[in-house]
Amino acid sequence: MRQIKNRFLCLIVVSLFTLSVSGCHFLQYSKLRRNEIRNAKEFFEYLKDEDIDSLVDLFSDEVQDTCDLEEEWEEFFDVIDGNIESYDRLRVTYSEQFIDDGNITRCLLEVVFLDVTTDEGEEYDRLEYNTFVVHSDRDKLGITAVRLEDDDEFLSRIGN
Repeated sequence: MRQIKNRFLCLIVVSLFTLSVSGCHFLQYSKLRRNEIRNAKEFFEYLKDEDIDSLVDLFSDEVQDTCDLEEEWEEFFDVIDGNIESYDRLRVTYSEQFIDDGNITRCLLEVVFLDVTTDEGEEYDRLEYNTFVVHSDRDKLGITAVRLEDDDEFLSRIGN
């Protein structure tokens, strides 16, 4: 009986340690993800309005300095058949993450809008963007690239 109690106590201690180490990381990631879901909905509203200035402002300073984003957005909207109206699903996941001492020190999120439709009835499989939400270099914070894809073919790419 005593041996069962010791094993049970050991299991509880190991479980608590595991939760304490991974819990911080999980809570940080959950908060970053929730914030990016709000940002993604704002991003989509800018797309619907074709608000190029606001879309450009969402990109990292580094990308803004190295790309002609206004021109790339103009070309993007030329590719779209009609005006963007809606999407079916939104997915936010991390595609790169560095953790030091239990804290996220760098996090690149991938935001995917699935089944994007226009007022002309056109449907695109996915519209996605990558964004650094945590980075030691503040110039890298923000969107790094936007891609429009249909039938496994990239139709347009903005940024790096």
